[in-house]
Amino acid sequence: MLQSNPTKKGTGIELWGDYGDLASLYETIHKIGERLNEFKKEEKGQSDIIMGFAYEVRKAFQHSRLNEKFVFDSENKVEYLGFRYLWTDLLYLISVLRYNAGYVVLDALDQANLYILEYNCKKALFDYDPQGAQQIQLFIAQKINIHNDLVFLVLQGINIEYLSKTPGKRRFRGIPDLLIAYSQFSPAYKMWKADIEIRAKELGCRVDQLNYDDYPEIVW
Repeated sequence: MLQSNPTKKGTGIELWGDYGDLASLYETIHKIGERLNEFKKEEKGQSDIIMGFAYEVRKAFQHSRLNEKFVFDSENKVEYLGFRYLWTDLLYLISVLRYNAGYVVLDALDQANLYILEYNCKKALFDYDPQGAQQIQLFIAQKINIHNDLVFLVLQGINIEYLSKTPGKRRFRGIPDLLIAYSQFSPAYKMWKADIEIRAKELGCRVDQLNYDDYPEIVW
């Protein structure tokens, strides 16, 4: 079964499992992601969010990310594979998965994989900071607008602002405010969109073709 813990600096989550756990999760993620057409602008952002996570899961079960022994008691030691993921990325991912899962035929195992992912998200949030987690949990599979052609670009903007802050519980507790600030009809969102429209015009491309290439270094 998947295991989780917050990263040392509280920047995100570490997700762990054996090969079977992660391979099964990967199959569920792909099953949902396959309904999205990456060449349709209204679906591309959601597709990018799902496939970005699927990539990390695959790298993990291919032994290309984290590896650690979990000790449950003196007779039970298990080697798990894992990877790290930003809180903000995970919250958006869960919303995208839950919405699109309603349009895909999923079996009981797929549903279990989605629930265990959400469970581990909530568990790791509370393991890091119960006070902050009380508000952040309200954004698990809800309150996040994923029906925006620029959703992947919005998430990148959120991540850059999040990572630019000093790691710690104060930053963690500010996640709800950050998510709300980038909601589609907020003044902050309108300013952000105006800025990227200017940038797109300068580069001679569409806004949805932009990408951030100035991510701060992630201190997990």
